Amino acid sequence: MTLEQKIERAKQLRKMAMINAEALEDPRAAEVRTLYPEWKPGEAVEPGDRRYRPPVDTLYKVREGKGHTTQEGWEPENMADSWEAIDVEHAGTMEDPIPARPNMRYYPDRYYLDGGKLYKCTRDTGQAIAQLPHELVGVYFELVV
Repeated sequence: MTLEQKIERAKQLRKMAMINAEALEDPRAAEVRTLYPEWKPGEAVEPGDRRYRPPVDTLYKVREGKGHTTQEGWEPENMADSWEAIDVEHAGTMEDPIPARPNMRYYPDRYYLDGGKLYKCTRDTGQAIAQLPHELVGVYFELVV
């Protein structure tokens, strides 16, 4: 096989992987996050659409009822109201804490890692919020280690 044929084959395989990635459930999708289109300004997005943000290495999903046209300053990590961060599945235990990110919903009795420290969530946030655990000690979290 020539180099040109190998390149063409690689392009076809990537296209197939991207098509198949659309059917994945969120935890699996986060494992192959770079297969999704990168977020960019000026693009119409609908509820359920997923976009990858390389600067924060995170896959985000548009929330129900929050379709919009993307724009500078409305990056997913800054818009908890419109975007939800999708995480690779973690158990949320002390041994396997969930890495905290802006725009996550936090659940009670699960453990989150933020800035190298371990936090336990004490109550459900009810929705994704922009704050990190270290900012909510005494409200939603207690510092464990």
